[in-house]
Amino acid sequence: MKKLIIAGIVAAGFGGAPAFAADLPVKAPAYVAPTPMFSWTGFYFGGEVGARFANNDWTTSNIFPSLGINQAVTSGSMDNAALRLGAYLGYNWQFAPTWIVGIEGDAGWANNTKTVSPAPGTSGLNGNGCGGGVCTGLPSATAKELWDGSVRARLGMLFTPNTLVFGTAGAAWQSVKLAASCPTSGGPNDFCFVPEGESHSTTKTGWTVGGGVEQRISGNWLARIDYRYADFGTLNQQFFNHFGPSFDDRFTANVKVRTNALNFGLAYKF
Repeated sequence: MKKLIIAGIVAAGFGGAPAFAADLPVKAPAYVAPTPMFSWTGFYFGGEVGARFANNDWTTSNIFPSLGINQAVTSGSMDNAALRLGAYLGYNWQFAPTWIVGIEGDAGWANNTKTVSPAPGTSGLNGNGCGGGVCTGLPSATAKELWDGSVRARLGMLFTPNTLVFGTAGAAWQSVKLAASCPTSGGPNDFCFVPEGESHSTTKTGWTVGGGVEQRISGNWLARIDYRYADFGTLNQQFFNHFGPSFDDRFTANVKVRTNALNFGLAYKF
């Protein structure tokens, strides 16, 4: 009888164990907040370094206009490349949700300079204005571009949340300086009647188009590589406004001004 009582007590104890365990408090797993998606919307400011390639074609026309020179119009290349430094500022709107539209302005500086001697279109000139013979002491020509700037629209698509491929187009400005100089020996075949030297500077307005890839590299830092082509039309400039009944030093430069720029940029999004 005593053994039956003990066995009953033990069985009752084990039978109640699950119910007791169910009453114990269970610790919930720690809450981990989800990582927020990066938003491309907002202002950004950055700096860039790269190369600007000047694509200038110089054509000389209207040589010795008062003397009736009939010279074949020929052109020559004034192409050159230079290191470009710049800065840019813009604003992006992210929508749809993988599309980006924005506006951006930039300014840069490079020293694109090319001098050619003789000036394109003056070689082989002869007849009136050169004493009836082949011209000597031909002029040299220089084309120079320094600062540039643009205001552009941008449209891009996110290939990943951190990688943007974009196109861009808008208005552009380019500083241009044209110069020419002409020696003289006092001989009858000199191109110029008196020694000449002039330079003329202006700012040309044109258009630009291009594209690139931008990558979020850490936090709010964005790295990019982009290319842009710009066309500023033709700059026409008359040189050496010295002429008389028997001499005329004048000629006109017609320069097509175009640039290609490849830039590497680093920006911070605010």
